[in-house]
Amino acid sequence: MKTLTLTGAEQRTRLSDSVYETLLEAILVGKLPPGTVVSEVSLARQLTVSRTPVHDALRQLSKDGLVLQKANHRAVVAKFTPEDIFDIFEMRKLLEGEAAHRAATRIDRQTLSALRATADSLGKTQAKSNDAHAADWLARWIDFDEDFHSQIAKASGSLRLWQDINRYRLLHRGLNKQATTVESLKQALQEHVRILEALEERNPDTAAKAMIEHIQEWQAYFVNHFPRN
Repeated sequence: MKTLTLTGAEQRTRLSDSVYETLLEAILVGKLPPGTVVSEVSLARQLTVSRTPVHDALRQLSKDGLVLQKANHRAVVAKFTPEDIFDIFEMRKLLEGEAAHRAATRIDRQTLSALRATADSLGKTQAKSNDAHAADWLARWIDFDEDFHSQIAKASGSLRLWQDINRYRLLHRGLNKQATTVESLKQALQEHVRILEALEERNPDTAAKAMIEHIQEWQAYFVNHFPRN
């Protein structure tokens, strides 16, 4: 069997994503409070990585509004509020509602079948989940959620729309890890299935409506669960 290996660019991206999630968690739980000056050199030493993935992660955090970074200055952790979370989800509703509308007539059956199979598998194992399996189920869910939204964005047929949607995916993945449980995601799984049904029926308006309602539910959830330091 041929062994698949990551290219240098792919390895760098995955490492940068990992550093991003680590720093995001530290910001959300208050380990890096607003006003904290962060050093690439110091962070790289603490995380035992090179400066490059730290630099890339800080640049993404800056785009997300979590750190402030000016030319020739160290990054500073920004004040990040529930209102910021609300605004991010407002943008997601606009972008991903449009993506679902377009994808309804473009997404291929093979992709839909794969997403449906994963959703069905998660639904079956969720009913049997306990403390021993909860962490594994949650990890599978996060991967599924990532793939689900990415595939719909890709199927929109717009590279710019897909790229804009992806800007928020790492942040959402980090929020998923911090504030969700297997129990709280039962509703989210049902919402994903409703979106899939609309896509399978090739109904653009229903797909867009289902996507917007799904994101709106989690907008309220994450705003209410956002740490208030």
